[in-house]
Amino acid sequence: MNMRTSGPSPGARLRSAREARGLTIEAAAERLRLNVALVLAMEEERLALLGAPVFARGYLRNYAALLGLPGDEVLAGFGISEIPEPSFVPTMDLRPKIRDHARWAWPIAAVLLAIAVVAAFWWWSAGA
Repeated sequence: MNMRTSGPSPGARLRSAREARGLTIEAAAERLRLNVALVLAMEEERLALLGAPVFARGYLRNYAALLGLPGDEVLAGFGISEIPEPSFVPTMDLRPKIRDHARWAWPIAAVLLAIAVVAAFWWWSAGA
């Protein structure tokens, strides 16, 4: 985060502006159409939870606009360039899929047995 020596931290500034407007975390999240956890992450300066820097900048600009704060000052206070890129990699299951052939074994066996019984009966009745 940006090392500021004077004044409140950027997250505290957002929190105090929200409280001055009489907004709860839930109300702010609803107006921003964000999850409550994201609004809390901004106020607690846990920017890594906001995702990629492009999303963090957008969330912070929108939150600042909601609270009537200048977006550029809020972004400068947070030091957006210090937000780490997300480090998750979606997992892919590269193992070959094992097909469950056993569930088809009984119906196929029953059909073959029925065909064999019908053929045997037909052969027996044709020979008599």
